[in-house]
Amino acid sequence: MAGGLLAGGGLCKQIDCKTTSRGTFGAPVKTDGEVPQDKDLRIIGLDELRAHNNMDDGLWISFKGHVYDVTNFAKIHPGGPGRIMMMAGTDLQKYMDVYHVHPDVSHFLDRNCLIGRLSKSDGKKSYEETIFSNPYADEPERDLQETIASAPRWANLMGKYLLESFYTPIRGFYVRNHFPVPTWDNVEEDYEFEVNTPGSKSRVFKLQDLRKLPQATVESTMICGGAAKYPRYLHRTDNRDNWEEVEFPRNEINNNFWGSHAVWTGVKVRDVLRACGVDVDSIALGAQPLPAKYLRLTGHDMDETGSNFGVTIPLEKAIDPFGDVILAQTMNGEILTPDHGYPVRVLVPGFAGVRNCKWLAKMELSDGLHESHVDTHTDEVIYPPNMNFEDHIAKTVLTGGEVKRAGRFEVRQDNSIFRVMEMPVHSSVIVPEPNETISAASALADGVEVRGIALGGGGHRIARVDVSIDGGKTYIPAELDDHGMEKVHRRNYHWSWYWWSKKVPLTEEMKHQLRNGKQVALKVAARAMTEHGNTQPSRDDAVSLYNLVGNICNNQTHTPVKVEQDSAA
Repeated sequence: MAGGLLAGGGLCKQIDCKTTSRGTFGAPVKTDGEVPQDKDLRIIGLDELRAHNNMDDGLWISFKGHVYDVTNFAKIHPGGPGRIMMMAGTDLQKYMDVYHVHPDVSHFLDRNCLIGRLSKSDGKKSYEETIFSNPYADEPERDLQETIASAPRWANLMGKYLLESFYTPIRGFYVRNHFPVPTWDNVEEDYEFEVNTPGSKSRVFKLQDLRKLPQATVESTMICGGAAKYPRYLHRTDNRDNWEEVEFPRNEINNNFWGSHAVWTGVKVRDVLRACGVDVDSIALGAQPLPAKYLRLTGHDMDETGSNFGVTIPLEKAIDPFGDVILAQTMNGEILTPDHGYPVRVLVPGFAGVRNCKWLAKMELSDGLHESHVDTHTDEVIYPPNMNFEDHIAKTVLTGGEVKRAGRFEVRQDNSIFRVMEMPVHSSVIVPEPNETISAASALADGVEVRGIALGGGGHRIARVDVSIDGGKTYIPAELDDHGMEKVHRRNYHWSWYWWSKKVPLTEEMKHQLRNGKQVALKVAARAMTEHGNTQPSRDDAVSLYNLVGNICNNQTHTPVKVEQDSAA
C-alpha cells in the first residue's frame, strides 16, 4: 500500500447489475456533498464484512466505521493488488498505523467505494481484531541524516548539507525504499542473482563470480522519479476548485527534489551479459539485432504478499559500451549500505532512481514489460495533464472499463501514457532556503547569494543556469562548477550534477524600499538549459505540467525569501 491508493467497485447483489461491472451504493459521485449520509447506509455485520475476502465474493474493508468494496480497483492499485487482497475483510486503520505516510483516503473511498457502515461496537471490534505485524520492525539499524518515513524507509530530502561535498555523504544520500530491506545471514554463501537470456540456460552469479570480472567506476547523480509535486493521485479531486492555491505553496521547496551524487564501482552489466553468451559488441555496433527490447530487473525485496520489486530498462542502454550500467557494490569508496542495495544494486546513469534496482535478484532479456506493479501501475508513469486519477482511472474501472498499460511505442498500449525513464533538465535553489530572512545591509552591499544544483538529464550537459530573484521577470546567468566532470564524462554521457552560484544584485526599486525601512519579498528561481537547448519550464507552466502521479514536474520554483533591516538597525 506504500505510495498507492485504495479504491474500487461495489456491492453488485444490492442493485440490478446487467454488466460485469460493480457499482457502489450512491457512488461513484463527484463531490463530498453527494456522498450518502450515515443514516441512509445499510448496517453491515462483521460476518458479512469478513466473508468478502476474495475476488469471487468481493474485497471489502472497513475504515472509520464505514464499509467499502475495493474489488475492482485492486488491479490498478499503485501499491499492488496483493496488498488490497491482504486487507480484505479487515480494518484499514491497522495498516495505516504502519504506513503512516499514506495520504488520507477517507473522502476518496466515500466518493467511490462506499457500500454501508458498521455499528459503533462492530467498528471498534473490526479494528481491534485486525492483526497486522509491522514488516519493517526488524530492519537493519541505520545512520541517516533525516528520516522522513520508516515504513517504508524514506530519508534525506534536499537541504544545505548537499552543498558541503560534491560527493554526497552516504548518511545524507537520499533513500526511497518500496518494501522491507532484505538481509542475508551469510551473504557470501547465500546471496545470488540469476540471468536469463534467450536460447540459453539461466545462469546464477554469486559475489565471487562478480569479482572475477573487470571492475568499472562511474560518477553519477541519482534522483528518485524526477522532481515531484504533491498531493499525488488526489489532486483536482479533493480540492477541485482551489487545489493549486491550497497545495502548490508546499511544493516551492526545491520541487520536492530527492537527489544525491556518488562515485560507484562494480561490474558492467554488458560484461555479465557477455559472460552469459550475449554478443554485446556486435549488437552495439549494429552487426546483430537486439535479441530483446528490454532488460527486466527484479529485486530480492518484496512486499508483504511476496510480490518482488521489478522494473524494466531498454536493453540498448544496458549494452551501450558508454552507457555505464553497472552492478554496483560500492559507493564513494565504501561497501553499499543495506538501504542502498547491499550487496548488489543496478546503477542506470541518467535514468530515474526507481530504475536502479536494489538487492538484485534477476536480470532477464524480454520483449515484455515487467509484471511487477511497480512497473505496470500508476506509480512510476506519466499521464497526460488533462487526466486525473479519480475521474479517469478509478471511475473507468468502476464502470467496467479497462485502463491501458503505459507504453512507449508498444502495440495495444496507450502511448500518451509513458514510463519514467530518463530524467529531464532540472535545477534546484538550495540557498537561500524557503522563508529565510536576509539582512538588508548584506543584500544592499553584496546582493543576494543564490546557490544550487543542476542536472541535464539523460546524459546531457548543462550549458547555463539563469537565476532570478523577482519570480522570473528578469534573469542573470550564474557561474557553473562541474567539479571536473566534463573531463570525466563523454558528450551525451554526462551523468553528474553541476553546482552553480550567483550573487544577484537588488533592483533599484528594491534598494529604494529597503532604504525607506520597508521589507522586500523575493521570489528566487533558477532556470537550467542543456547544450541541446532544452530549458526548464517556467513556474507559470506548473499547473499544466502537473500530471496525476506528480512525477517529473521540472518547472522552476519560486523560493520565498524576505529582505529586511536588522532589528538593531
